[in-house]
Amino acid sequence: MDRKRDPERPVRPDGAVDRPDHPLFAAILRAALEGRTGAVVVDLSRVRTVTADGMRGLLDCVRSLRTLGGTLYLAAAPEAVARLLRLTLVGTGVGLFPTVTEAQRAAAAPGSGTAPGTERAAAAARETELERLRRETADLRGKLRSHPLIAQAQGILLERYRLAGPETAFTLLKESSQAHNVKLRTLAAALVAVPRPAPGSAWWFPGRVRRPAPPLPLLPEMDNAGANRGAVVKRVLHQALETVGSGMGDLQLVDPARRLRMEQHHGFDQEFIDYFAVVGEGETPCALAAERARPVVSDIATDRVFSAEARDIVLATGSRTVHSFPMTGGSGQVVGVFSLHVTETGRSLAAGEERILAQLAAQGGAWLEWHEQTVLRDALEHLHQRARRDRGTPSAASGPPHG
Repeated sequence: MDRKRDPERPVRPDGAVDRPDHPLFAAILRAALEGRTGAVVVDLSRVRTVTADGMRGLLDCVRSLRTLGGTLYLAAAPEAVARLLRLTLVGTGVGLFPTVTEAQRAAAAPGSGTAPGTERAAAAARETELERLRRETADLRGKLRSHPLIAQAQGILLERYRLAGPETAFTLLKESSQAHNVKLRTLAAALVAVPRPAPGSAWWFPGRVRRPAPPLPLLPEMDNAGANRGAVVKRVLHQALETVGSGMGDLQLVDPARRLRMEQHHGFDQEFIDYFAVVGEGETPCALAAERARPVVSDIATDRVFSAEARDIVLATGSRTVHSFPMTGGSGQVVGVFSLHVTETGRSLAAGEERILAQLAAQGGAWLEWHEQTVLRDALEHLHQRARRDRGTPSAASGPPHG
């Protein structure tokens, strides 16, 4: 810490701000009393960390500084420190700047004691950081949900093909996933659920008939044969929401255990997404729609299908009525459900809306079933061939016979 300083120069602490009586805080108050405007710039470029005790001392210092009519400008903090400050100093009026020069310029501006515009800039920076953290958290949650399934798929490959190790198995899964534009988790789930190839068979699905992709008339912008599953699912939900003029909805796909797993959502907070990430039979209107293979409409406040906790979570989103439409493939099997939430209690659908949504569900269901029976099985076949090769078993030179 600089002990003798020009009042116009920034305060420049070193090391860790790790206690509530750190010399930094006394230096800030002294600089405010000595300076002309009460605005104090702190250069944090040499601060490695700010502990909980240090943050408590900083907040006390900010309150004391405010009573003197001063304003604090923090600058050049390392990313980890800056992130903590952005999340903690909400509503305090403290300015946060990437460089000392920018902080000094703001401090020298007329009326800098009130930090004009600084709080708005800080709020925008905090919101950006919070959004990044939300995305990072959601990604971590997804990885935690997927990891056991992928590990199970690796174990199956190791046992079935006597591969060298888990890394080889993961590499094969990743290569097949990328080659066929299929999510790694989706491929792993199929590997676990689909009956294993016949012992010694060169092909997993010999004699398989590959059918063309069904059309998607309600989604004319989609390449029905070349689109990936995620893109089609996203567009189906978007089109359904536009049809009823709603900003809240989700689309769930049936997993190998016959549960509904959320694949796409819009307009919900993280609590809703986490709570309804996987739904079992009879737990929600969407589960009833899948079970009955017909649309279900539900009054959120009175429908007994909801548990008290589930009801509260849905009501907290502003939803009062939900319309759930099952997506059924050509075989008659339900492959997914999309649910549209509206804020009006008892909101019914017009005949035209119902007709469009039913067609959208039928077209989406047929395409999803085709994707599972064609593209996903192509990925499994590719995986089988590569695993046989890596085991040292020669692969067939040409593809299996097609009907």
